[in-house]
Amino acid sequence: MTVTYTTKTGATQYKPSFAWIESVVHSDGDWGFCLGCGNHQTGCEPDARRYKCDDCGAAKVYGAEELALMGLFHYTD
Repeated sequence: MTVTYTTKTGATQYKPSFAWIESVVHSDGDWGFCLGCGNHQTGCEPDARRYKCDDCGAAKVYGAEELALMGLFHYTD
């Protein structure tokens, strides 16, 4: 599940659930998550920070481990 937040500047930001991060970290996948549109992306290393989003073009795609380290997730599902 993805939750939408509004940042201090008024921009919309999406965050994945902790359960999603945990499932990706424990899999062999190379999934990333775009904070700009909330879509999942392939080809993103778990500890990567910036890859261009295939869907919205934002440079805010993070691997699951990086999201966990930065605290960019939510606990509710």
